[in-house]
Amino acid sequence: MILRLILLAFSALPRLYTLFQMALYDRKRQEPLPEEVRDVYTPERWEQFLAYKQDQRVPNLLQMIIGFGLDAFVLLTPFYAWIERLAHANPYGTVILTAAVITAIDFLIGLPFAYYRTFTIENRYGLNHKTKQVFFKDELVELVTGFVLNTALYCLLQYILIHLPAWTNNFSISLVQSIGISAAIVAVIALFLVIAMFISWKVMRIRYKFVPLEEGELKQEIRKLIKGSRKKVRAIEVYNESEKSTSKNAFVLKLPFIRTIGIADNFLNENSRRELLAVLSHEAGHLKHKPTIWNYINWGIYGLLFCLLTAVISNGAYFASLEQSLEQAFGLTGINAVLTTAVISWIGSPFLYLLSVFRTAVTRMEEYEADRNAVKEGYGAELIQTFKTLSSDELVDVNPPEIIEMLEYDHPGMTSRIRAIHKAMETN
Repeated sequence: MILRLILLAFSALPRLYTLFQMALYDRKRQEPLPEEVRDVYTPERWEQFLAYKQDQRVPNLLQMIIGFGLDAFVLLTPFYAWIERLAHANPYGTVILTAAVITAIDFLIGLPFAYYRTFTIENRYGLNHKTKQVFFKDELVELVTGFVLNTALYCLLQYILIHLPAWTNNFSISLVQSIGISAAIVAVIALFLVIAMFISWKVMRIRYKFVPLEEGELKQEIRKLIKGSRKKVRAIEVYNESEKSTSKNAFVLKLPFIRTIGIADNFLNENSRRELLAVLSHEAGHLKHKPTIWNYINWGIYGLLFCLLTAVISNGAYFASLEQSLEQAFGLTGINAVLTTAVISWIGSPFLYLLSVFRTAVTRMEEYEADRNAVKEGYGAELIQTFKTLSSDELVDVNPPEIIEMLEYDHPGMTSRIRAIHKAMETN
């Protein structure tokens, strides 16, 4: 029971951190907006922004409390043992049934909140264009896709955990052999993740209708922006965001062998050509990105994780005993990869969080770099105006707490971003 309580405490930490973040946001929103973003909101729209955030508070807190209650139920009851008995201790049946039950509970809890946010809160502020039919279709597609991909990954991990002792002759192998097995495991998981990305892309094309951008002057100007990019774009397409929301976005999808520019029809129809080109020149900056020392450090971290995996396999007998202790604590007769993965993610959450802080910092640097490319192309002023318009339209928090931006944001906050663009325009 002590182990279960420790794990429950780990599951509480991110929720407590979320409450801390909410307090910081509340305090920051009481301050006057910085000069760079002071004109984003009219006084009336600013009041709507504050009301929008306030309306989200109760459902967010309630969903967080229910989520913690679900964690407590799973950890403090014989939940995993019940699932194992229902699956007749079949290792793969146990994993599939565990994933199915947890996914179903999460879905049934999350669906009413998603419905309320979409058709009450977002409707109230004019942010939603979804019909109920589209809403339920999207939720169902996400449910099925998430369940299939997660269950497939859990089954793969279950297979690895079950057969690892045999592959390593009960973990009595040399370091070279450990490296070889680690490389094979990483290669298989990497292949799975690539396949998952392709499936996610296909699912996105089910949720949205993509059509090629018609030939003409705009398409020629976009091609000129991306000319000379290190990563070639195969298609420039428009998708029907207007059927779902007021969001205006443009992105570059970067998958192996696939480079696609996607433009929301809202953006294409409601913004000026120069504003659209400003955002696409930003995206072209991503295509032209060359690795920096920070990218190499990021890859080096993955190398360290590989070394950690090799160390775990080399000392597998010790970790196998920990796995057995986990099974005993939860009354199991065999491995359950869902439980093992959850425990590793909870216990490893401090390290994983530090890693995410570094990765988001690198991503923000790349966003600043892409913004500088837009300035270089002559679209700095339009990029600023577009960011301001979109922020007001979508009720974006344009002045987040500095510490939260540093720790959490993978894109710069709007104040920091506009300040950096102004600086780039002065030096360009």
